[in-house]
Amino acid sequence: MRRFPSVLSAVARHELPVGSAMRVGPAEADLCLPGMARTIRIEALPDGFRLDGEVSGPRSVDAGRYTLRLSHQGYPAIVVLDREAPVRDVELRWYPVEPRMRVRATLEPDGSRVAVASTASGPRPAERAGWIRFAIDGIACRVAAVRLVEPGYAEGHLDVFFRDATTGHGSYEVGRYVTVERDGSDVVLDFNLAYDPACALSPYYNCPIPPPENHLAVAIRAGEMTPRDAAQRH
Repeated sequence: MRRFPSVLSAVARHELPVGSAMRVGPAEADLCLPGMARTIRIEALPDGFRLDGEVSGPRSVDAGRYTLRLSHQGYPAIVVLDREAPVRDVELRWYPVEPRMRVRATLEPDGSRVAVASTASGPRPAERAGWIRFAIDGIACRVAAVRLVEPGYAEGHLDVFFRDATTGHGSYEVGRYVTVERDGSDVVLDFNLAYDPACALSPYYNCPIPPPENHLAVAIRAGEMTPRDAAQRH
């Protein structure tokens, strides 16, 4: 099976408002991408896309040299990834694994509808599923677990978008994400698995911005750090 290129190979982002359509192809198209085998008509729907008449959810479309990533998020767009784009020399880095940064707690239900700011669009609707309380180095912490209410977001999946004392000082300046794990009646936040959003590697992605209630005063020295380009390593 042919592999899709990485986030680093993104070369463009084209907004596609709901109700509008774009023809993407090798020539005589709204978006010309030499090397494509055929032209594809993509229409943005309120809850997905229509490709050459076939309804689809958010997905990646193999288009020869290119991959077309159909991103919805309530603000539909086509992200173009190019297998032949120059390869960036980027070093991905992680803090050492720290067992005490895996915390177990209970989810205090909330259920409020909220809006989450994002890097390349207006606010995105979400449900604040609940609150998670824990302690790091004896300091009490509380974060909100949210589910984005948009096409392509898995039912029951919860994330914590957070900032901490390492943000901009070792970890990515926008913030990081950690998935809420469920273990019986408990939830687990394993900050060793905290990861950078795609916008840490490319300006062509739209990523949630951690809300103020998830700004932690403690240092979470676990999980992914800020990527470094080759020039930063010398």
